[in-house]
Amino acid sequence: MQPRTMVEQAAEAVVAAAARGAFLPGDRLVEAEIARDLGISRVPVREALRLLESQGIVVSTPYKGMRLMQVTSQGVAELFRVRNALETLALREIVAAGMRAAALEGARRAAETHEQAVAEADTAAAVAADAAFHGELCRLSGNAALHALWLGLARQLCVVWGLGLGVRDSRTIVAEHRALLDCLEGGDADGARTALEAHIAWHEGFDFETAIEARRRQRR
Repeated sequence: MQPRTMVEQAAEAVVAAAARGAFLPGDRLVEAEIARDLGISRVPVREALRLLESQGIVVSTPYKGMRLMQVTSQGVAELFRVRNALETLALREIVAAGMRAAALEGARRAAETHEQAVAEADTAAAVAADAAFHGELCRLSGNAALHALWLGLARQLCVVWGLGLGVRDSRTIVAEHRALLDCLEGGDADGARTALEAHIAWHEGFDFETAIEARRRQRR
């Protein structure tokens, strides 16, 4: 493996652990422990944590080390407003480009992977597939700047999605992915936008701080 690949794999492992609740917001991330669990040296883990820090996933505090990002309801609302703006633009540009079923095949496969992960109750895989689905839609926009901005938010979204799993019936999420793709294939820009807004509105009434504290109590 190339060193960069190991760094990316370590970063993905930390995000996956956060998605399934092994790390909660504010938890300390100990380089040596992560390296031991992954069976690799501390060097790529150190670089992975620095990478995640640059993406807002990890926060470094003098004398306190690295910790997973804090999550608040207000912070999630701000993050999702940015996400909504980016993905709405992506959908508009996909429809304007006249994309149909063949062009959307990658997004369909990501949606199917998400559906399978949900069926297998694989939290980390479901979150990763959800990110792949929405990331593919942003890539299909053909707008490189938009896609780059979305990728910069993707791992933060994964942490939030992990906390939100169970808030809504996963079958509803699967159905919403399908509905969104159906609108895009039909060239229905308004329908796609409405489907997206319904899809991401779940966070508005969710108390993330209370949910995090409940998970901490369960973990003790």
